Amino acid sequence: MCIDEHMVVDYTYLLQFNYINDKLLISIITRTTLEMATPVDYGDLEFTRPAKQIKAVNLPAMPQRIFDGMKQYEDAARGFSTPGFERTVKDASGREVPGGVIVSHRPADAQVTQLYRMSTDPSSTELSRLTYFDIGSGRTISTFCRILEEDWRGVRRRGGAIMVMDLNGNEHFQLWRYWEDSLADQVLPKVQGELDNAPGLGRIERLTHDDYRYGSVVTSQTNKLMAFSSNKENNKDTLVYVTRLIDSNTGAKADTSPFTLPSRLVAPSTGEGTTMYYPQSFSLDDKYLLLKRSYGSAYNALYVVDISGEQASLPKLIEFPGATEKAEDTAFDHASFSHDANLPHLIYCTTNGYGDFASIVTYDLDTGSVTHITTSSAGIQAIRPILWEIQDLKVTSDNIIFSVNVEGWTSLFVMPLSGPHKNTVIEVKVAWERGWLTFQVNDLNDKPYEMTLHLTSHHSRGRITYLDLVPLLSNVKKDENGHAYVLASVSPYAQAEPPTLAHEVPPTLIRYKSFDGLEVPAIYYHPAGQSVTPVIIHIHGGPESQATANYRTLLLLNELKIAVIYPNVRGSSGYGKKYMAADDVLKREDSVKDIGALLDHITSNMQNELDSSRIAVAGGSYGGYMSLASLTHYSSKLVCGIENFGIVHWPSFLENTAAVRRAARRREYGDETIPEIREFLDRISPINNTSKITVPLLITHGENDTRVTVHEAVSMYKVVSKNVHTELVICEMEGHGYKQKSVIEFTNAADILFLERFLLSKSVL
Repeated sequence: MCIDEHMVVDYTYLLQFNYINDKLLISIITRTTLEMATPVDYGDLEFTRPAKQIKAVNLPAMPQRIFDGMKQYEDAARGFSTPGFERTVKDASGREVPGGVIVSHRPADAQVTQLYRMSTDPSSTELSRLTYFDIGSGRTISTFCRILEEDWRGVRRRGGAIMVMDLNGNEHFQLWRYWEDSLADQVLPKVQGELDNAPGLGRIERLTHDDYRYGSVVTSQTNKLMAFSSNKENNKDTLVYVTRLIDSNTGAKADTSPFTLPSRLVAPSTGEGTTMYYPQSFSLDDKYLLLKRSYGSAYNALYVVDISGEQASLPKLIEFPGATEKAEDTAFDHASFSHDANLPHLIYCTTNGYGDFASIVTYDLDTGSVTHITTSSAGIQAIRPILWEIQDLKVTSDNIIFSVNVEGWTSLFVMPLSGPHKNTVIEVKVAWERGWLTFQVNDLNDKPYEMTLHLTSHHSRGRITYLDLVPLLSNVKKDENGHAYVLASVSPYAQAEPPTLAHEVPPTLIRYKSFDGLEVPAIYYHPAGQSVTPVIIHIHGGPESQATANYRTLLLLNELKIAVIYPNVRGSSGYGKKYMAADDVLKREDSVKDIGALLDHITSNMQNELDSSRIAVAGGSYGGYMSLASLTHYSSKLVCGIENFGIVHWPSFLENTAAVRRAARRREYGDETIPEIREFLDRISPINNTSKITVPLLITHGENDTRVTVHEAVSMYKVVSKNVHTELVICEMEGHGYKQKSVIEFTNAADILFLERFLLSKSVL
């Protein structure tokens, strides 16, 4: 199964702290049609062009000293990540070609991130660059799904991957085929529309040729089939399609003609509201395809469709016996069929259908029985109850490997499915400074205990290490509670480790009480060796997201001596579904009150560390709304604010966000077509409360953003700038979050200069 998240770690947004799910960023100039929002005229604004892809209003010149001072921090932020192991394949002559590890990284002189290959052996120091799309426009690769082979053009192209890429940051993702000629039956002539990747080893052919959205690529364990999702039927419903990888009989030739991938629809629209299906996993016998039907971030259901016949049956809802939670309060994730030929229809997944936290269960499609692996609810017998959210789950032929989110730090576990430790949940205690950990497994090459770990912490933003579980399982220990664990040392890939910086500051976890007694956790960084310092409260996006231990803010801590607090206000993920639902719809401003409580906590309980007269607020996306809302409520306690690609008017945001997202966002924020809900959303919108903002504001936004359209930023600037000093930065060829080197570095510099003037000096214009 291929996944779309945690694909790449590239830039740490040094001052734009909102953590956008890491994506690989490639660059190519191409024309596409945007889903246009309600147009907002900003031709009357007098823009300057201080940097490539930047349009600015009311922004002072950036001193070169800021860019010079940022360089070591920008270099350290150019981390490494990996989508995983390549497939070991045979070339046209039958010679076995071992796969390597695909790595993503932005070299110092590149505008965007590039793909590399390194050996699976951590003692090797080779790093071969595969892509050269360094021509200036933002390209996001959300998926790099490694495959064994395909014969779509009548010849076998072995290895490589199916990529999901957009064109310019607007998230209109298309499907592309990456391959290398050395592993193909014959060298194909240059295909019309093929990307120019010289001098890279790989070639990339576009498989879809429209302006719809594609994603969620899943390949079968047999490598015969591939599934994906798309809104190509009507631009609103996200449906699921299946195509053959081998014996495809597409009729396409090994020539220069553009190729459009044929497919059949297996999960059609229900005709009720917005349908959102996403493929999850093929059964080992290729009979079933597992689907997730999403209604929103907190509610989805599992379906299965029989694809064995010429005509697929309609998707069938899987009902889990003994579920203790209402269906509309339940979510499923990481669903995967077993890799065991004796249990081809056994499903592993995470769900909060049996309690507040997401836990691992199995469901047997043939018998309808459920087994609990980590469920911690009273009255349920589980193999090893774990009272925290399961963050990731991967199923292999010999084990399941999963990670647990413990208040923003990651713990790793393995459960062998055979051998002396069969069905024993074993914690893998990795020897490192701890932080946020993701992993990939080499099961596709019959090495289910071989892993890469992607480690992110205060020490390093995105380094890759190697771990083999086999020798560890010969020395399983028990802790004081009788729980099994192993001690693990990792082998670093020297070529996939960013530089470290002096004076690195580990985060601490703090908690404070909000207005209603709710305890709110926060990740806190304080400059080393400093006593009372200014502080930035940075609020994450989502809102169904979480500030974790992988944030790094060394420039603020080391150079500006500014502390940073990342509160996980109500509505954040990671603390159970009740906590995540505590800000829904009419409770929206309760999360803003959590910021008010934090301001009071700083004044009352942190006066020996933080200067309560010098507090700024910042955030991106939903965090941008929270930043603005905090300014409308608490300007008297703040000295300035930074808002990146945030929501300023709820009704217009919901009306203009991409159609494929609208139904899910209405479930979280409220349906603006209902008069009383619209009245509430209109009343709390920051743009209707600008008179309450009395401190300077910096606004930045991507011009091609289809989640929160740029008209939100322009509208806010035009209103709020009448009352307070306001600066506006619009980033060309950027979507929701900034991807290009020049844009990231310039917006970071703009943040620094803004903070120097209004947080550190307390200047007032």
